[in-house]
Amino acid sequence: MSQAGWPRQIKGQLVVELTGPELTRFINEATRARLQLQSITWVGAEKIRFTLPVADFFRLRPLLRSTGSKVRIIRKQGFPFWWARLMRRRFFAWGVVLFLVILFSLSSLVWSVEVEGNERIPESELRSLLREEGVYIGQLKHRIGSAEDIQYNLSAKMPQLSWIGFRMEGTRAILTVVEKKRVEEGESEGERGPVNLIAKRGGLIYDMQVERGRPVVEVKDVVKKGELLVSGYYGNPEQSNEGKLVGAKGKVWGQVWYESEVEVPLVQKRKVYTGNRETGYYPFLAARIVRPPFWQKESFTRFETIQHVKALQLGSWRMPFGWVEEERLEMEWVKKKIPEKEAIALGVERAREDLLSQMGEGARVLDQKVLHPRVDNGKVVMKIQFDAIEDISHPQPILQGE
Repeated sequence: MSQAGWPRQIKGQLVVELTGPELTRFINEATRARLQLQSITWVGAEKIRFTLPVADFFRLRPLLRSTGSKVRIIRKQGFPFWWARLMRRRFFAWGVVLFLVILFSLSSLVWSVEVEGNERIPESELRSLLREEGVYIGQLKHRIGSAEDIQYNLSAKMPQLSWIGFRMEGTRAILTVVEKKRVEEGESEGERGPVNLIAKRGGLIYDMQVERGRPVVEVKDVVKKGELLVSGYYGNPEQSNEGKLVGAKGKVWGQVWYESEVEVPLVQKRKVYTGNRETGYYPFLAARIVRPPFWQKESFTRFETIQHVKALQLGSWRMPFGWVEEERLEMEWVKKKIPEKEAIALGVERAREDLLSQMGEGARVLDQKVLHPRVDNGKVVMKIQFDAIEDISHPQPILQGE
């Protein structure tokens, strides 16, 4: 609709049908009287149809008498008539308004709190800590602190967690945790009783840090898997199961060897940004983005999206609707052939990282050696031997009667 048509819609206009023998004279006299007749259409020899403002309708009477014409209202348009119809159905209108208010209010609350990834830590304990941070069912979402603050505070309170993630998805609050690896199978000494320390894999003893118990091996000794390293008894070294039972505690660092087989494609697929970008604006309602069809369609075939949510605020009250500024960065996948030497270095780096993640805390790699690299079907295939240091001790409960 044109800008000139808006005032007519606000004030209201009528579509009328005029019947009479002197319609041409009527049109001429109406023009001289500056009546705003629009969309004049001849329906028949003595019948026309046109639109005019509501105010001008009451000025038609003298012209109707002088030309012997009769008028009939076909349709009423504009805000005054819409408002009148709405007032006749005001209970329905208030119901719609109430429904929207309730919908907006409910979408501003937390309706579900979920905890993921916990195995040993009780969910009730994590929920209790979340409540201390203001995250609980029925809480207003705008009163919840930033995810970074919540993660930082929970990390300080839960040192047994190696990673904490918090996010809001609509009306759901989701806490994801990763518990630290259990070096001693997650059991405390009080739960399993006194233990011996045995070798969980063979190797060369590199260093020993014994806090309690009697070592039965020395540095530079070669041990096999399952061999006793530290006895839980103090007493005669010749009789490892006799003496004062105290339980072994400590770490035995061993030099161990691993072998990994790695394949690295010579053609690497990489993501590259073209530098082209575009911005779109979309309304959102109750944490959902509304994307009208055919409105600001994406110009790029492949792209990544960065969204900036801007909620409307009424004073300090954050409303559950607003708009989203969506920035799209065009990208493309390109294939690049790398030299064999670079592929070998990439394979060593990946295998090294994977090995360190498996060996646990405090482990380190002393040296690595690449064996028999070869190119096969567009890939570099190789074996890598690692010389590493890790804690090879493993607790073995001392049963009563041993």
